[in-house]
Amino acid sequence: MNFNEMSDNQRRVFIDAAQIYEAYMEAYWQNVSYRGSMFWKKVGGKEYLFRLNDRYGNGKSLGVRSEASEGIFSEFHENKQMIKERFDGLKQRLDEQARFCKAARIQRVPRICAKILRLSEQHRILGKNIVIIGTNALYAYESAAGVFLDRAVTATQDADILWDIRPKLCLAADGEMNSGGFIGLLRKADRTFEPVRKYGFRAVNKDGYMVDLIKPEPKPAIKKEQQRMGGSDDPEAVEIRNLQWLISSPKFSQTVIGDDGFPATMIVPDPRSFVLHKLWLSQQTDREPLKKKRDFNQAAVVADLIMQYLPEYRFEPSELRMFPKHVVDDWMRSRI
Repeated sequence: MNFNEMSDNQRRVFIDAAQIYEAYMEAYWQNVSYRGSMFWKKVGGKEYLFRLNDRYGNGKSLGVRSEASEGIFSEFHENKQMIKERFDGLKQRLDEQARFCKAARIQRVPRICAKILRLSEQHRILGKNIVIIGTNALYAYESAAGVFLDRAVTATQDADILWDIRPKLCLAADGEMNSGGFIGLLRKADRTFEPVRKYGFRAVNKDGYMVDLIKPEPKPAIKKEQQRMGGSDDPEAVEIRNLQWLISSPKFSQTVIGDDGFPATMIVPDPRSFVLHKLWLSQQTDREPLKKKRDFNQAAVVADLIMQYLPEYRFEPSELRMFPKHVVDDWMRSRI
């Protein structure tokens, strides 16, 4: 397949955007660590230094007023101001770079998908509890290769989000998220998101953009596992067989550019795992014919992308141990 490669200018704009975004996220986490306030509070005739961590009044005393605690107080406020200025400056640079990204026509990922990615990263669940699979993963692979895939290959009106229940879920890491769970996160991206039906695995917004929450079938199949990230209004993840292949594969992290021009981090399965899983799907007799053809074509595109632009991802059986031998053997025979 002949891929549409980025021009020199597009590569330059993309690299600049990725570097600014990396610095921005580093400043974001530093800024988060300095949220809240530090102040003196008089108790029983003595002054104590208090650190307030959030708007809910959670905090602790750092001891009676002394030379040491006054140093802590001064250092906190100096660092907080310095980090805020750095964060604000990088945010402004990111706003400017977004305009360059759109002018260079490198914005690719649907805007709502990019928003969900950014929120998932800020809530520390991206890559830990959820990864992106399905058609949207192609944006990560093409960005890593510095090419643009045909829109017919990448076009989709939904996002498949694979939930790994093994790590402990931490949705309140930034102090802003609560029991709203996954639907709460989606509504931060777009307040019109609603579950399609009670106990369903899909949420949809007013524009018809769908988000499916899926997870591997438990082992053994009769084992009961957590189905929701939040309360009873949250989507209930549907269990699908053999998704453990993707859960167990190495993660592939890549900066992508949203339709709004702003970067986001996308974490997807290793591209070889994408190829093998899509090839396996295309061979399933109970799979819809239209989907089987699309699965095969996407497997072929990513395989070709690896061969031409990502040769470090060799299809070595020793590196594909998360797949059954017969699946790897099918690939070795087909070499699509």
